[in-house]
Formats: sequence, structure tokens, C-alpha cells
Amino acid sequence: MKPLISIWTQPKQTIRYVLEYKTWSYSFFILFLTSVSVGMTSFTETDFLPDLSLPVIILLSIVSSFIGTIISLFISSALYTWVGKWLGGKGNFKDMVQMSPIASIPMIWMMPINLLLVIIFGKNLFVDMMNNADADVFGTLSTTLMITNFLTFSLGIFSTVILSKGIGIVHQFSSWRGFGTIMIVVGFFLVLLVPIVLLLTFSLFANTF
Repeated sequence: MKPLISIWTQPKQTIRYVLEYKTWSYSFFILFLTSVSVGMTSFTETDFLPDLSLPVIILLSIVSSFIGTIISLFISSALYTWVGKWLGGKGNFKDMVQMSPIASIPMIWMMPINLLLVIIFGKNLFVDMMNNADADVFGTLSTTLMITNFLTFSLGIFSTVILSKGIGIVHQFSSWRGFGTIMIVVGFFLVLLVPIVLLLTFSLFANTF
């Protein structure tokens, strides 16, 4: 079985295959490929370090994406394990860490598109379009990014479906309960995020007056 292909039509079988026959190194390899695919355009329209060369910007994008993804992997896996057990699951942290990157495989297939974006638009891809780009580049790039963002969003939904199935497999319960586990974790982060946003907003208005 080839997980990069089979995940599209046989997600549950692919996850079981990875858990049974692959090691952590394979899952981290998948994580690395995802970081390269998504990371190369993660600084799009940020105007981040505009004086650096294009290769350096892309390298920093990929490295920061990989580091952030690893940190996120361990935190989310711990939460999925804990919440899943609270919902009656029987999974463990080790299997959750090994399974989670598999859900990101669809994002790897954005790599040719994102690479093409970098080749065609170069550093224009990383500047603040509202302030720095000329009208022709702005129109073409805005339309292109709208399409690629839609593709990324669609793949993200499918990745969530895969992750729900994977959590269900690791915890030995239904995919719907796996989806519920994800929603509880997301809700947990929202509860933490809302007070921070309100505090920052209040501080901003307080400094304005």
C-alpha cells in the first residue's frame, strides 16, 4: 500500500497500515513533506524580511513551518489522546503521534502548485500587495491566491475527515466521536483565545484615547 495515494480512497485502511507497518520516522517524513508544501508560501503577502533573497525567505518559511508543525503535533496529539479517553477511548499518545501526520497527506499534493506560484511570482508573492505591488501583478496574484486558498481549504476539510477517522481508529471508537474529539479541542483553544483577543482589543482602544 502506498499511503500518499491510498489515503484518497482508503483512509481507514491506510491509517491502519501505517500504524501496523510503519515507524515514527515515516510519519515525521510525511510531516516534513507537508511543511515543505505548505511552508514555502506561508509568508505570502506578509512583507516579512523583504530585503532577504527569495531562496532565504522560502528556507525560513519551510523551517519555521516544520518547527511549528512539530510543536503542534505533540500538543494536539496529547489533547486528542486525553479528550478521546475522556470520551471512552482506549488509544495512547504514541499511536496518536504516529497517526496524526497521515491526515496531512492531502496538503502534500499542493506542493507542485505552490512551487509554481513561487516560480511565476517570485518575491512578489511575499510582499504586501495592498501597498507595494503594481496593479497588473496585484490583480493576477489576487485571483490566483483566491483559487489556491480555496483548494487549500477544501483539502483541509478532507484532512479533518481523515483525522476524525484516525482518532477513531486509535481510540477504537467511531469516526464521529473522533470528530467530536477534534471539536472539543478546538473549543478549548477558542475559550483560551477569546479572552486574549478581548484583552488585546481593550488595550488597543485604551492606548488610542
